[in-house]
Amino acid sequence: MFELLPFGAGAWLVIFIYIGSLLLFGWYGYRSRTENTLNDFYLAGSGFGTLVLLLTLYATQYSGNTFFAFIGMTYRVGFTWLTSVYFMLAIIVFYLVYALRLRTLSRRHGFITPVDYLSYRFGSGTLNLLAAIVMIVSLSNFLLAQLMAMGRAMQGMAGGDSGLAYTSGVIVLALIMVVYGTLGGLRAVAWTDAVQGTVLYRSND
Repeated sequence: MFELLPFGAGAWLVIFIYIGSLLLFGWYGYRSRTENTLNDFYLAGSGFGTLVLLLTLYATQYSGNTFFAFIGMTYRVGFTWLTSVYFMLAIIVFYLVYALRLRTLSRRHGFITPVDYLSYRFGSGTLNLLAAIVMIVSLSNFLLAQLMAMGRAMQGMAGGDSGLAYTSGVIVLALIMVVYGTLGGLRAVAWTDAVQGTVLYRSND
């Protein structure tokens, strides 16, 4: 059996408080629902402010890859990996080009997912299905990367059987995300991202 967090019980306390806060955000998000609709679940009823939106975008864009993937690639590839900075900036440019116009259309026509816009624009069921499959496959890549990052984090804090720590970290933390995401929808996800984005910002400070 591995020994997690050998640097003391205080670390366990911090971890439990942090995990408990995530579940609490899920419960509070559930209690904060204004209506039992897909719009409220997936878009939080357009109800959180600029600061939460900024932090959730920050935490989403610069997440586990900041601590693990980019650092490792920088070490292996060297200076040429500087191009990854431009990849990130390019995403922000696309936000500015498309997001404002899409937001206007979505509020006018009640879009919830990107497929809703495609349905409005092209009216093709085949295109809608193809787009949904493409998005699921591409987003699965990011999901797997975050699960691996969680497992690596637990593995790094473990002594002894680090393989068990990796598996346990992935399963336990993934279940916690499922619980608070299912309870509170995007509202809970955004609030937890705001906390994680703050931690991420302070760790890079």
